[in-house]
Amino acid sequence: MTERANGEASMEEPTSPSEDSGFAPCGRIESHPRASTDDPFRPRWMDIADPRERQCAHIVDMLGFCGHYMHVNGGGRSGRAPIICALLKHGDAMPQRELMNMFDLKAGSLSEVLTKIERDGFIERTLDPQDRRQRIVRLTEAGHEQAVLEQRGRERFRAEALTCLDADERAQLEDMLRRIKQHWKQIEPDMKGDCACSRN
Repeated sequence: MTERANGEASMEEPTSPSEDSGFAPCGRIESHPRASTDDPFRPRWMDIADPRERQCAHIVDMLGFCGHYMHVNGGGRSGRAPIICALLKHGDAMPQRELMNMFDLKAGSLSEVLTKIERDGFIERTLDPQDRRQRIVRLTEAGHEQAVLEQRGRERFRAEALTCLDADERAQLEDMLRRIKQHWKQIEPDMKGDCACSRN
């Protein structure tokens, strides 16, 4: 509503939100969804008619972004960074079978990942002297240094990730995420337990 020179109030059509007032980076609209058929990357939640369903879809979309962000920047669920950090936490060496169980991987899948890390010079595999059928995965000197850097990066991210929230907001978020986690476990009974990445 604006006021004309003669003092009468008039209604104006609301302007489209600017990029600083509702638009998220990369063209995503956070608070002002509007129809558009020109953007092939437009999230589907924006075009949901029912407000409650649209809100729920938007929340899930944002949770998905957070999960993807942590997955990519953390080296993946079972990529190089999580594995060498796990080795670092276990004294630089672990039986390959324990790594397989920790990351819930099949033997062939883990062997493929370890071969790539070994090729980079960060680990070496030797036969377990107590059980010649098993292998011990050990960090090299270069692997130890890289694992320390990766772990420091993870700790720095954890320290800074939620500084946009105060203590009460963090407590509320923690409680809500805990409830969401339990609810999702109930509605998806086939889901496995805590993912391996949460144990590193």
